[in-house]
Amino acid sequence: MSVVASAAELHAQSVRETEHGRHAAARRLLRAALRSGPDSELRARILISLAYHQAERRSLDEGLLLLGEADEVPDLPQRLRGMVAAQRGLLYMRAGRSAEALAALDAAVGLLDESEPEDICRPLLNRGILHMQRGTLAAARADFRRCADVAGRHGLGMLAAKASHNLGYLFLLSGALPRALREMDVVRSTLSSQSPMYAAVYHIDRAQVLLAAGLWREADEDLAHAVDLFRGAKAPQDQAESELARAQVALLEERYVEARRLAERAGRRFASRGADAWALLARHVAVAAAVGRGRGAAAAADDAVRLATALAAAGLDDEARRARLTGVAALLAIRPQGSVERARDLAGPAIRLRRDDPIATRLQARAVRAGLADAEGDPRRADAELRAALADLHRYQASFGSLDLQTAVSGHGRRLAEDGLARALATGRPATVFGWAERARALSTRLPPVVPPADPEAAALLEELRRLRVELRMAALAGQPAPALRSRCAQLERLIRQRSWYTPGPGQTVAPAPLADVQDQLAVADATYVAHLLSGGRLHALVAGAGRRAVLDLGPAAPAVELLHRVRADLDALATINLPEPVRVSVRAASRRSLQGLDELLWHPLRRHLADGPLLLAPSAGLVAVPWTLLPALRGRPLAVVASATAWLAARDRAALPARPTLALAAGPRVARAEEEVRLVAEVWSAQSPTESTTAGVREAVRTADVLHVAAHGVHEPDNPLFSHLELADGPLFGHELHQLPQLPAHIVLSACELGLARPRPGEETLGMTAALLHGGAGSVVAGVARIADAVAYQVGPAHHAALREGQSPAAALAAAIESAAKAEEDLAPLVCFGAGW
Repeated sequence: MSVVASAAELHAQSVRETEHGRHAAARRLLRAALRSGPDSELRARILISLAYHQAERRSLDEGLLLLGEADEVPDLPQRLRGMVAAQRGLLYMRAGRSAEALAALDAAVGLLDESEPEDICRPLLNRGILHMQRGTLAAARADFRRCADVAGRHGLGMLAAKASHNLGYLFLLSGALPRALREMDVVRSTLSSQSPMYAAVYHIDRAQVLLAAGLWREADEDLAHAVDLFRGAKAPQDQAESELARAQVALLEERYVEARRLAERAGRRFASRGADAWALLARHVAVAAAVGRGRGAAAAADDAVRLATALAAAGLDDEARRARLTGVAALLAIRPQGSVERARDLAGPAIRLRRDDPIATRLQARAVRAGLADAEGDPRRADAELRAALADLHRYQASFGSLDLQTAVSGHGRRLAEDGLARALATGRPATVFGWAERARALSTRLPPVVPPADPEAAALLEELRRLRVELRMAALAGQPAPALRSRCAQLERLIRQRSWYTPGPGQTVAPAPLADVQDQLAVADATYVAHLLSGGRLHALVAGAGRRAVLDLGPAAPAVELLHRVRADLDALATINLPEPVRVSVRAASRRSLQGLDELLWHPLRRHLADGPLLLAPSAGLVAVPWTLLPALRGRPLAVVASATAWLAARDRAALPARPTLALAAGPRVARAEEEVRLVAEVWSAQSPTESTTAGVREAVRTADVLHVAAHGVHEPDNPLFSHLELADGPLFGHELHQLPQLPAHIVLSACELGLARPRPGEETLGMTAALLHGGAGSVVAGVARIADAVAYQVGPAHHAALREGQSPAAALAAAIESAAKAEEDLAPLVCFGAGW
C-alpha cells in the first residue's frame, strides 16, 4: 500500500512541477514513479503524463508509444481512456496533425464529464485551440466558453484564465483587436504568476495581436521575451513557434535575410520533433523571404506550389492559400515565357476574397490580383484593385479608437500605397496623383476622433508617471543615474499605452476629397496647394490652385533630407543660451545656407505655378519637420501644413475663431519671461484669464477655451511619440492625455518648444504631440520643428496674438509675428502652423 501511495505522490508532484514549467524535474519524478511499481490504473496515469514530456523532449512517436502502452492496460476505466485520448489529441495538435488531433479530442470529450472538472476542461481547451487553428471559430468559441464556465464553477482559476485568454485570441481572429488586447491583459497576471511557460504563452499570443495592429517592433519584443522563456523552460516546440513568429515580423519589415535565418532555425527544430506541418509553415516564410529579396524567384515559385499542396493536405487551408499567393507573386516578378498563364492558373480560387479574410491575407490577395491585371495588360483593373485594397485597410483601421494603433496599422498597406503612388506619378496626371496622395497617405486623418471612456486606472498610472518623471529629472540634475526610476517610468508608459489600445474605433471612414473640391476652396483665397511626395527615392511636387494643376519631378530626395538634418541641428544649437558668440555666428551662417539650399530644392522649381495667396502644404512624412516659415521664398507668407487636404477641409469649421475668443494661458518653469509672455497675450485680448501652471489646471482650462497659449518647454519623444510633453510646474503634460480630452481649443500655440516634430510611421503616418492635438479636434496648432530660444519665443507669441486680434488667420498671424520678431532678434523662430490655419 505504501508503495502505491509513494507512486501516487511522485505523480502528483510531477504534475505540480509541470504546471510551473519545471519539465526536467517532472520527467525524473515520473520515471521514479514508474520504477516504484504502481498499480495498473496509476501506471496508466503516469504513462499519460510522461508521454507529453517525451513528445516534447524527443519526438511525437515516442510520446505516442507511451500512450499506446497506457491504452493496453487491462480494464482501463472510461475516464482514463478519455484522458489517454485527450493526451493523444494534444500531442497530435502540437505536431500540426490536425485531423488526428481533432478525432482524438472529440473522443476524449465524449468519454469525460464534469464529475472530474479538470479532466474535461483540458480537452475542451485544447480542442478550442485546434478549432482556432482550423478556422472554425464558432466551434472554438463554444469550447472555450464551456471550459470557462466549468472551470469558473469549480474554482479552477488557472483553467478559467486560459479559456478567457483564448477567447481574447478569438477576438483577434475576428478582427476585434482592441477587445482582444483587453481580454488577454485581464488574465495576464494570473497566467504569468503560474510559471514562465504560461507567461511566455501570453507574450506570444499578444504578439500576434500586435502584429495584426501593425506594431511590429513591439510584437518582436514580446516574441523575443517568449523565446527566452521557452528556452529556459526547455520547451523546443514553443521556442520554435516563437522563432517562426519572429521570422514573420522580419518578413513584414522586409528584413529578408533575418527572416530566412529565423525561419530555417525554427524549421530545423520542428523537423527534429516530427512536427511536419509546423516545418511546412517555417519553409513558407523562408520561401517568401527569398521572393521578397528577388532571389531565385523561379525556384521559389515551384517551392511555394509544393508547399501549398502539402499545407492543404495537412488541413492548413489559409496557410496553403497564402503559399499559393506567394508562388503567384514570384512568377509575376520574373515573367518568363508563359509565366502569366501559369500564374493565372496557379492563382485559381486563392485570389477570391472572403468576408472573414484576415487583413494580411486580404491585402496579399488584392496585391496579386493587381499584379495579374498588370501582367494581362489591364492597368485600369490593377489600379482598381490597389484602391480597393487601401479601402479595405481603411475600414479595418476604423475598428481602432487608439491613434497609436490607427497610425501603426497603416504599415500593412505601405507597399500597396507606394505602388499606387508610383503608378499615379508615372501618368503625370495631377488629379490621379492627388487621388493617390489622399488615399495612400495619413489614413488616420480621415477617421473621426474617438473620446475614450473614463479610465481611473490609467489616470492613476499617468499621475505616478508624472511624479516619477519629476524625480528622474531631479536625479539627472544631481548626476545620479537612477536606473530603477527609468525602468519604472518605461513600465508605466507601456501600461498606459496598452490601456489606450482597448478603445474601440469609430467604425466609419471619410472618403478622400476630389481635387476639384479642394481647388474651389483654394480659389476663394487665391491660394495654392503643394504636396511634396516621395516615391522611389525621388521627390515630386503636386501643385494645384484655381485653374492650375501640375506635377513636377524635383530630383533625388536624399539631398533635401540631408539639408533638413543639418538645419535641425543648427536651429537646436542656436536655441542654446550659453553658446559662445563666435560659434553662434558660425552656426547662424550655416543654418542660413541650409535654409537657402532647402529653398532651392523644394520651392524654387514651383514658383511659376503659385498664386499670390496663402499656401496649403502637404509634405511627405519625412519632410514634415521642415521649417517652412523660414525658407527665404516663404518668409512672411501665410502657410499651413496638413497631413491631407481632406483633413483640412473637414477641420475648417472647427478652426474658426470667434471675435472675442475665450483664452487658456499656461506658463512653465525655467522659461525666461514666460509669465510676462502670457500676460502680454492676455493684454492683447483685454482678457483676465489666469495663468495656469499645473497639468490639472491646463486640462481643465482647455475644456472651454477657444485659444490655448502655452509658454513652456516641451520634449518630443521620438521612440514613444504620444508621451511627448509640455513641462509644467507639477511635471509633464503628455500628448497622450491631451488628445483624449472631449474637447480641444480651436487654436493652440506652443511657443517655446519643439512639439511640431513627429515620428514618421509606415504608410506616411506621423505621430507626435501636434498630430495628436489635431486628431483630437484642435483646428490649428502653432508649434516648433526645432528648439526655440526663450527670447525669440517671447517676441513671437504676443505678436502672433496681436495679428489674430486684428482678424488675421492663424497662418497669416504667425507669418507676421515671425517677421516682427526678426526685427528684434537675429535668430528666427522655427514655428510652423499645422492644420486648418487659414
